[in-house]
Amino acid sequence: MPGLLTEIKLMAWTHRDKEPIIVATASDTDVDGSTVRVQMFPRSFWDEDPRFLDTFTPAELEGIRMHFGEPSFSTSTEYVCILRTQRQGKLTQIYLTHCPFARADGPIRTAEIVEALTAATKPEDLADAFAWFESFLTAQTAHDRLQFIRHRARSLHGCTSSQGSVPAPTRALNTEVAFIMMDTVDLAFDIRLTGLRSATHLNGREGVIRGGDPADSERWTARLDDGTCVSVKSENFVHVRRGDYRRVSP
Repeated sequence: MPGLLTEIKLMAWTHRDKEPIIVATASDTDVDGSTVRVQMFPRSFWDEDPRFLDTFTPAELEGIRMHFGEPSFSTSTEYVCILRTQRQGKLTQIYLTHCPFARADGPIRTAEIVEALTAATKPEDLADAFAWFESFLTAQTAHDRLQFIRHRARSLHGCTSSQGSVPAPTRALNTEVAFIMMDTVDLAFDIRLTGLRSATHLNGREGVIRGGDPADSERWTARLDDGTCVSVKSENFVHVRRGDYRRVSP
């Protein structure tokens, strides 16, 4: 399911100091992932919160405590996830234990670069993003993606860097690159509209970027929280964190 394990891994990393159990539950009739629920239970919930105690049998609770109690287990390098499937009214479980975070070019590094790109306009952050594409994607796909970014940098964002180099960063270009990275790993890109002049009533509204506007290559399609879709330039939205990162909805 695109983006699901990425969402789980980032949730586990963000809350690692709470030693969480991550539970993903789906129905066997789910065909597009729209009904999958991902829940995070901090360790402080284990002995007192009904939402946690009612989720597992006593034997399952004991197994969870054993996993976290093993001397080799470290929440800085590993996480525990439980996948549950509803089949004909009965829950089945698959335990994924001691899963490594693998920070080199995976979701954690992706989130670090995205946050740096959208917080400032430092050349080294854009260079990190270009290096991420080259390590994460196949050579041809990375080349195509970077050429697309360079073209937009020259034609839309006024960058005059030499052919094949990393463009000079701008807020709008960084925002586009951050979205492309998130889209590559199937994570939702939350945004807030800003600086609109012909539709000032939309300033401050929040939503997600769904992709490029097929009718205008300069613009992106944003789906606002009320379901409205609008076409905006990258200079008119900023990335915002709204809780944990989520996979792209179907």
